Amino acid sequence: ESTEWLKVAKDAAALGIHVYDVKTGRIEWDERVRALWGVAADVPINYETFLSGLHPDDKAATLAAVDKALDPNGDGQYAAEYRVENRTDGVVRWVAATGIVFFEENEAVRLVGTVQDITERKQLEAKLHASETMYRRLFETAKDGVLILDANDGRILEANPFMTEMSGFSTAEFIGKELWEIGLFRDQPANEAAFRDLQQNGYVRYDHLPLKSKSEEPVEVEFVSNVYQWDGRSVAQCNIRDISDRSRLEQQTKTQAAELSDLHRRKDEFLAMLSHELRSPLAPIANAVELLGLQRGSETQIQQQARSIIQRQMGHLKHLVDDLLEVSRITTGRVQLRKVPVTVSTIVEGAVETVRPLIEQRRHELTVSVPTEPIWLQADTARMEQVLVNLLTNAAKYTAEGGHVSLTVELEEAAVATFARTWASDQEPHVLANVATKQCVIRVRDTGVGISPELLPHVFDLFTQAERSLDRSQGGLGIGLALVQRLTELHGGSVEAHSTPGQGSEFIVRLPLATLETPNSTSPISETGQPIARPLRVLVVDDNVDTVLSFSMLLKAAGHEVRTAHDGPTAVQVALDYQPDVMLLDIGLPGLNGYQVAKRIRQESTLRNIMLVALTGYGQEADRQTALDSGFNHHLVKPARLEQLQKILATVSEKVS
Repeated sequence: ESTEWLKVAKDAAALGIHVYDVKTGRIEWDERVRALWGVAADVPINYETFLSGLHPDDKAATLAAVDKALDPNGDGQYAAEYRVENRTDGVVRWVAATGIVFFEENEAVRLVGTVQDITERKQLEAKLHASETMYRRLFETAKDGVLILDANDGRILEANPFMTEMSGFSTAEFIGKELWEIGLFRDQPANEAAFRDLQQNGYVRYDHLPLKSKSEEPVEVEFVSNVYQWDGRSVAQCNIRDISDRSRLEQQTKTQAAELSDLHRRKDEFLAMLSHELRSPLAPIANAVELLGLQRGSETQIQQQARSIIQRQMGHLKHLVDDLLEVSRITTGRVQLRKVPVTVSTIVEGAVETVRPLIEQRRHELTVSVPTEPIWLQADTARMEQVLVNLLTNAAKYTAEGGHVSLTVELEEAAVATFARTWASDQEPHVLANVATKQCVIRVRDTGVGISPELLPHVFDLFTQAERSLDRSQGGLGIGLALVQRLTELHGGSVEAHSTPGQGSEFIVRLPLATLETPNSTSPISETGQPIARPLRVLVVDDNVDTVLSFSMLLKAAGHEVRTAHDGPTAVQVALDYQPDVMLLDIGLPGLNGYQVAKRIRQESTLRNIMLVALTGYGQEADRQTALDSGFNHHLVKPARLEQLQKILATVSEKVS
C-alpha cells in the first residue's frame, strides 16, 4: 500500500526517482529519468552516464552541488538545477534535482532523490526576465517622466530618471509622496478628485498641467495615467510629458491665426473701399460719355471713335471693380442671391449684349443657340448674367481676332441619386435609386489658345491666370472663373472646363430647372424711352465735383431743373429752400453722411415726399438695406446706368404731373 501511494504521488508530481550508490558508482533511474536522458531501459547506468548528459555550462555547478551533499560535515541535502541534452532526440531540457544522502560510519554511501522536468517553467522565467528587462530599459530611458503609484493610496513608489531630470527632484524625494505634494495638482482636494476618477475609470488624462520644478519655475505638462496589476499589486502608471514647447507653438499658431483673420478682414475692407473709390471716378466718366453721346449728330469720326473707346474701357473697368467686390462677398459668405423665376434666354440676352462690344472689337464670329421653348430657372438674374459674361469675356480674350465663340443652351437628362441614411454614425448613406430628371446645360466654346494641362485643374482657383508673358498678357485679375464656380454652386449647379492647347476651350454650366410654377409673363418689362411727363426739380449732392457737374449736365440736357451741393449740412439747407422732387445723394459726404441727411429730410414735413435716391460706391446688401432703413427710396451703385435713373425720374414725373 505504501508503494502504491508513493507511485501515485510520484506520477502526480511528474517526478523521476534516482538512486546513486556512492561506493560502486552505479545509478538506478526510473523510466521518467531515463526518458529525460534518452537512455533505454536495458542500458546500465553509472555516474559517467549521468555526467555525459549534463550541459557543459552547467556541469561544474552540478558536480559542486553533488560534492557538497556528499560531504560528511554537511547537511546531506542535494539540490541543483541544470540542463540535460537528450541522447536520442538532442533536445535540451531543464531539470530540478533533489536528494538526501545516507551516511554509514561518517561516510556517504547512497544518494536518493527526485528529478523533475522544469523546462516550461524556465522558459516562462526567461520570458518574464526579458519582459522585465525591456520594461526596466524603457522605464529608465524614456523621454517622458514616469511615476509608479500605489493605486490604493496614491503614493509614489518609483520615478524614472527623466522625471527627476525634468523636475530637479531626486528619486528619494519622490518616494512616498502624493502628486499634489510635487506640484502636479493645485492642492490636495484637486489631487483626490483626480485620483477618484482614476480609481473609478482606470484612466485619466489632463492637458496643460503646471508641474512645479525644484527651481520653482513651472513646467507645462501633459498627464496620462492608467491602473494595472504589477507584481501582485495594483499600481497606477503616470506618464508626464513636457509640452512647454508645444504650448508655445500652439499659442504662436493662435496668434498667427488671429493676425491672419484680422489681415483677411482688413483685406475685405480694403477691397470694398477700393471698389468704392474706383466707382466714384467712374460715375462722372460714365456721365461724360453719355453727354458726348447726346451730340452724335455733330460728332466727327475721330470723336465718335474716341467716345467708343472710352465707353468700352469704362465697361471693362466697371467689370473689374464688380468682380473685386463680388469675390470679397463670396469669400466671406456675405453674398445674397435674389432668386426669381427667369428664363435662360433672358439671362443669355443680357450677357451677350454686355460682351458684344468686345466681340465686335476682336472681330469674332459669335453663335448663340437657345431653344425656342422657354427654360425656366430660379435664379438671381444679375449674378447668372455675370457668370455668362465672365465665360464669354474669357473666350473673347483668349481667342485670336477673327475666331469663333459659341454659346449653346439645351436640356439634358441627369440622374439624381436618392439616398437612405442610417442612424448609425459609422455608416455612409447608400443610394436607393437614381431618378432621371432634366437640367439646363449652357456651353461656351471658343477656338482660342486653350488651357495647358498643368493649369486646367486649377482654373477655378482664386487668382489663377494663364501665363503673363508680355506677348500673352490679356489683363484681368484671375478671379473671373472663381466667381463663375462660386455663383454657379450657389444656384445649386456645377461648372467644368475642358481644353486642348491650341484647339480652344469649352466651359459647361449645369443648372437645376425651376421647381416653381411657370410665371405668366414671358419676359421682363422693358424700359421705354418715352419723354418725361414734366420737368423735375432735382438736387444732386456729391463731394466729387465732376460727378455733380456731369449729372447736372445730363439732367439739364433732359429738360430738368438742377441744384447742387457738396456736403451734408448744405444738402439739408438747399433741400429746405429748393423743395426738390428728387435728390440724388451720395453716402460718403463730409459734415453729415448720406444716411444722416436722409433721416433729417424725412423728419421735415415739407420734404417727406421727396424721392431719395442713394447714388454710392457702397454696393453690398448691407449697404442697400441701411439706405432703405434711413429713408432712401432707391439704392443705385456707381456708375449707375442712365436707363435706371431715367426710369426713376419718369416715375416721379408721372406722379407729380
